[in-house]
Parts: sequence; structure tokens; C-alpha cells
Amino acid sequence: MATIKVSGMKSPDCAATISEVVKTADGVEVVNVNYATGEVTYGPTECVDPAIIEEMIKEAGYEPEGN
Repeated sequence: MATIKVSGMKSPDCAATISEVVKTADGVEVVNVNYATGEVTYGPTECVDPAIIEEMIKEAGYEPEGN
């Protein structure tokens, strides 16, 4: 599993939006999003490029932090 910190999530609806977006990435089987901590955890990581996940999050209107 990999974790990305994301800024801009303020509610469960934000978390649901990011979860739905990340689930569409090839190779992603599990996504957990916590808006309170600003963390997006996904896996497996062997065949998923983190840059693609970060770009998907940006396109959804949120900002990955420090990645």
C-alpha cells in the first residue's frame, strides 16, 4: 500500500470523489481515503505509477502534498 497526503479535502464527499477517481486507475484494487487526516492510501503498488495517481487527484481538484 502507498499513501499520498492531499490538501483540500474538507468532507466525506471530497473523500468519496477522490476514492472514485483513484479506483479507476489501472492496477488499483484498494483505495482508502480519510478526509480528516488528508491521506489517500491505495494498493497494490507494484504496478501503479504514483505520478499517475497524483495527476488524477489534481484533475479532481485536489493537491497532493510534498510528492
